[in-house]
Amino acid sequence: MPLFALPVLWLAGYFFPPINHDVAAILDVSGRWIGGEKLYVEVIDENLPLVFVVHALPVLTAKLLPGSATFWFTAWVVAGIFASFFACRRLVRLVPSADHALTEALLPPVLLFLFTVLPNEHFGQREHLMFVACAPYLMASMARAEGVHLTRGSALAIGLVAGIFLVLKPYYLAIPAAVELYLLLRRGWRTALRDPIPWMIGAVAVGHLVLMYTVFSEYGRFVMPLAIESYEPIGESGWRQVLFSDVMAPTLLALLIFGGFAVFLTHTLAARALLAFGVGAALSAIAQAKGWPYHVLPALSAAILLAALTLSQTVDRYLPISRSGHRLPVAVISATLMVLLYFQAALYTPPFYKQRQYEDSIGGILRHIVEQNAPHRTIMTLSPGVYPFWPMLNYLKGRMTMRFLTMWVVQGVYADCEDFPALYNAPDTMGDTEKFVFDAVSEDFARGQPDLLILDTIPGMPRCQGKVFDYLEYFQQNRVFADAFEGYEHLMDVDRYKIYRKKKR
Repeated sequence: MPLFALPVLWLAGYFFPPINHDVAAILDVSGRWIGGEKLYVEVIDENLPLVFVVHALPVLTAKLLPGSATFWFTAWVVAGIFASFFACRRLVRLVPSADHALTEALLPPVLLFLFTVLPNEHFGQREHLMFVACAPYLMASMARAEGVHLTRGSALAIGLVAGIFLVLKPYYLAIPAAVELYLLLRRGWRTALRDPIPWMIGAVAVGHLVLMYTVFSEYGRFVMPLAIESYEPIGESGWRQVLFSDVMAPTLLALLIFGGFAVFLTHTLAARALLAFGVGAALSAIAQAKGWPYHVLPALSAAILLAALTLSQTVDRYLPISRSGHRLPVAVISATLMVLLYFQAALYTPPFYKQRQYEDSIGGILRHIVEQNAPHRTIMTLSPGVYPFWPMLNYLKGRMTMRFLTMWVVQGVYADCEDFPALYNAPDTMGDTEKFVFDAVSEDFARGQPDLLILDTIPGMPRCQGKVFDYLEYFQQNRVFADAFEGYEHLMDVDRYKIYRKKKR
């Protein structure tokens, strides 16, 4: 019972602030969209449309019921975790090779650990949501690899849920590609063609693509090309650096070792399907080429689950343990591995350290500054980062008076300073992309007249001509921005941020 009770108690900690900053930013965009702003026009973000559709659910719930959107987001994720867990428990029993005492006892608590504890500060990230939603697809794939045929209704439901969350990022489609390729080679093309799960995932992907050029046409025709040009170059890591990074390299090594055990030791087809899922998840993280830790979360989860499956099936195969006569050794082995997982997770990332330190963090400090100096709770930030402005704005019910959340377009334009003879391009020499953001930010500043303008002194791009890029200096080349800025005065410097306040009249 403690193996199931502890994750449930762990989930309660996620209701305390702060929520993950990327999650908070997406919720803010969804809230602005639901509130009447036109998505990809009046509020512009590089995420795909279905991301905001999914995150609109807690926003709409907060409008109907007491509680904030951040509270309801966590509540919906917790509900999704329980739904996925109970579905996986039922699906595990369909896997013939898992019909043994230790395997059946160990996999459910490991899944709960992966759903609840492993994400830690990345709880609610798109990779976390995807893994939770796709866990039933993973279990179903393990069963399908061993010749089990699901009912049509179950297969369609599993494919639909997995498809919705697999298309949140195009990189995720590497996972069903790897899994279905393995199943195709294993079962043959006739069985594969009759299986509704891949067809349902494909239908969701095609439907989402159609939405990008119809309902959300601004994304397909404007924001997606903008993201390819300006968002892709952002980040200090390319795919080679990600491949050999501190987290990805050990994860790939673990997948390789456990995969070898699965193929040559346990001889179970379910483990091979799980290995295919892990390989697809690793390819997804590598293809994103950013090196951000949460990108590796699904591959890391697959490696841990594969380790548990390999261990339990080896014991079940070579040291047969009956359910009725060996409850104690089954419980001891399961508990030992789970304690080891919890112990290692606590060493890797201290549990809830952001929640415990929130008030003294830069996010908590800025929250107090905005509360005291922004009567309308409106700010504008010239920063490459989402944190710490989100989730601060979510908790204050504040508003960003700019269509962009960050300076990601400018970052992309100036990602390689070697192409530029000067620190800043002159307005009359700017390309179409740069000129658009240069004018749009200036117009938003002049029209929105935020209570506070916050300048990040770390621009998130390399030094150029021996100087640091200054967003304020850059936008003051625009007469509209410069005129509006005359109405502001320096308030204070906090950490890496310079804060300007609107002058009182």
